[in-house]
Amino acid sequence: MPLLVWDPFDLIGVLGVLPSHDEFETSHRYSIQQGSLRLELTVWQYDSDVEIQLWEASLPNPIIKYTLLGCPGIRVVEDKRGKFLEFAASNTFTGRYDGYSVIPYGLRLWVEPQIFLEPFSYSTA
Repeated sequence: MPLLVWDPFDLIGVLGVLPSHDEFETSHRYSIQQGSLRLELTVWQYDSDVEIQLWEASLPNPIIKYTLLGCPGIRVVEDKRGKFLEFAASNTFTGRYDGYSVIPYGLRLWVEPQIFLEPFSYSTA
């Protein structure tokens, strides 16, 4: 399985929070609160797995639980739409992700001005 290419400091810059770690420091969990919504983003860097959960305060279970197994890379994008994260879907690249190339498809996450998730694909035509 290819290693996850990412920079934990980039995530801090976009999400605006410091992560918590498990006792063996094999994961990073970022928790963002916006009103009654709480976003939890967990990165298991050695497994190349990412999980995003969105919670609403009045409900006992997450309203969204999205897991990317074997995610090859996470990158920060800042353009006219704002600053957001792109997570590459598994098997996106034939080799290891270089950390700079455009990710052709996967999931985007914004936290400013509000939490927003969207699947994406860049057109190759």
